[in-house]
Amino acid sequence: MKRTGWIVAMAVLTSLALVASRRRAGHEGLLVFAAASLRDACTELGRSFTARGGATVHFNFAGSNELAYQLLAGAHADVFLSADELQMDRVESAELLAAGSRRALLSNALVVIAPGAERAGPFSPTLLAQADRIAIAHPEAVPAGRYARAWLEREGIWETVRDRVAPAPHVRGALATVAAGGAPFGIVYRTDASSSDAVCVVFAVPGERVPPIRYPVARLARIEHEAEARAFLEFLAGDAARAIFERHGFGVIADGR
Repeated sequence: MKRTGWIVAMAVLTSLALVASRRRAGHEGLLVFAAASLRDACTELGRSFTARGGATVHFNFAGSNELAYQLLAGAHADVFLSADELQMDRVESAELLAAGSRRALLSNALVVIAPGAERAGPFSPTLLAQADRIAIAHPEAVPAGRYARAWLEREGIWETVRDRVAPAPHVRGALATVAAGGAPFGIVYRTDASSSDAVCVVFAVPGERVPPIRYPVARLARIEHEAEARAFLEFLAGDAARAIFERHGFGVIADGR
């Protein structure tokens, strides 16, 4: 775990440098900090927003905890789209969000994945206790990892497997570990599993067995591109964005609560 913490810290510093460099280079348009699990959907959303006359959208994708660290450390962004409420709470507690702009946008679900197109034989969660390695996002920091840990605790097998967990700095890292054959099982979001042909879903975690998986979005306070950021949030709440999110497997929270 200590080595993983060092890796996460280095990733934060590298990302901060890249964001600062982009701002110094004078890139026009919006800068959106978005959870790594949103990479595919947000890339498509950014193109669609711009094609409809909106500003160019630049994304900084990482684990939500890492993005929150960056914002708390002074990084500048226009919009924050987190994979859980806790990281948004941290940014809001520091009074970095524009008042009244926060809303719940999306929902997701956890699945257990294995390498390959399909796995022979039945699966039950008890098989995880027998695995020599399980890939998840970091269980103490990254939302997907915390959700995975909560489920394993609910199943009564966390203490058995905790020393065999291969923690990744974000959920896409856990997906990549399983896709490369580095672990026989992984626990990721449903949306991440559907983005890869190199893994198969062997178990869908029942929603009532984990805390609600909600993605909040908010505009940052004191930003240069306030009008563009408002327009982007309005776009995210519209039918075109809903179609994109649903195509990528996300649930859309209609009332934003």
